[in-house]
Amino acid sequence: MISLIIPTIHHTDLVKHCVNSFINTAHEAYEIIVVDDGSPPPIQQDLAAWAASMNVRFIPKQTNEGFSRTVNLGLQHAGGTYALVANNDIIFHEPGWLQHMMAAMQLSPDVGIVGARLLYPNMTIQHGGVIQGPKGNFDHRYRFQPADHPPAQAVEDAASVTGALMLIRRDVFDRIGLFSEEFFIAYEDVDFCYRARQHGFRVVYCGAACALHYEGFTRGTTRANKNWYWRVKELEARKKFWVKWGGYHIQ
Repeated sequence: MISLIIPTIHHTDLVKHCVNSFINTAHEAYEIIVVDDGSPPPIQQDLAAWAASMNVRFIPKQTNEGFSRTVNLGLQHAGGTYALVANNDIIFHEPGWLQHMMAAMQLSPDVGIVGARLLYPNMTIQHGGVIQGPKGNFDHRYRFQPADHPPAQAVEDAASVTGALMLIRRDVFDRIGLFSEEFFIAYEDVDFCYRARQHGFRVVYCGAACALHYEGFTRGTTRANKNWYWRVKELEARKKFWVKWGGYHIQ
């Protein structure tokens, strides 16, 4: 069974659309867990009623504690052999995407994490694997290339993939633990991939699996304050990441 874990805050329409698109395209056995990261009570009440009608497990939190802690709470309640972490602004628009991710996972028992090709709504690439930039930052490969950019269709090992859509073998959690809660937002996915690879697991990018990503809504900021607030948070996370990993590199 696959446990779908969706962290969310504020945007009820997005998470409902995400879940509906998953149900319409996933044919494997699954459970769905939505964890709300501190939305106001009226939003949580709306989500609770909707979740009950959809056979979705809804876990509300009273305070905003960030991506890692929110996802980890969902993972602690997950019963699947595999966990699929998806941002609330992911839309599964193509049939067969999950079969492709599962096929990549089953290439070998040491494949622990699988990522996918993510597209912006204008159908250009948002994510094709994660690469390290020249100033210690990380960026997504093939960003803004056309959706059918040939190199982005590959299925291949990667240093890391985004946590916006990440399929994880339960053995990984049993071996290395959950996402590190020292990162409030940003870099927790790269850290998780580094830890997995350090323990002998492979991280695979699966370009055959594709989804849309309305990047940014999981964080729950308004358009007016998003750039400043999250730039500060990401710089804080970058410093923490390189304090932890500055002397260690996995090629």
